[in-house]
Amino acid sequence: MTMRPWVLRPFDAARDAEAVQQIDTSYMTHESYQVRAEGARLVLELVAEPAALTRTYPIDLGADDWQHARVAVLDDEVRGFIAWAEESWNRRLSIWHFYVDRPVRRSGAGRLMMNQALEWATQRGLLTAWVETSNTNLPGIAGYRQLGFEICGFDTTLYRGTPGPNEFAIYMAREVTALQLTGH
Repeated sequence: MTMRPWVLRPFDAARDAEAVQQIDTSYMTHESYQVRAEGARLVLELVAEPAALTRTYPIDLGADDWQHARVAVLDDEVRGFIAWAEESWNRRLSIWHFYVDRPVRRSGAGRLMMNQALEWATQRGLLTAWVETSNTNLPGIAGYRQLGFEICGFDTTLYRGTPGPNEFAIYMAREVTALQLTGH
């Protein structure tokens, strides 16, 4: 069976919400980022986990203030989702959701979706793309790096009171420029 090419289209809540919520967001890692105090400095370092960590995050489409979204469709099935908002005060593209179904990761859907969001940001004159992920999401961090993002900060308190209270937020950003859309 030959796989057809990816199709990107605007997200339609009535048509796509259930399929998006079925995307397998799971990942496994043997390392995580941790924060260590070094005098007055805080150091973000990669450490080995005593046992493999497996995480799955439910997709809550109503949890964030995103304004625009696209789905990636493969063989007539929704297999990817990206949602973003414009932060006009600092001309930033905030990525609120970015998922590729686990069985089809590394097949180009993530790059296609991110490039479409970055192209939208370029047309709007935005300067920076920004995303937040967990300190345990090493596969996601590696994927964002492949897309040109770099770690720009962290928040050790963001997930308190959530199902992941021992995790913390890693922030990543990249410039938005037309030259960077197809590369890394």
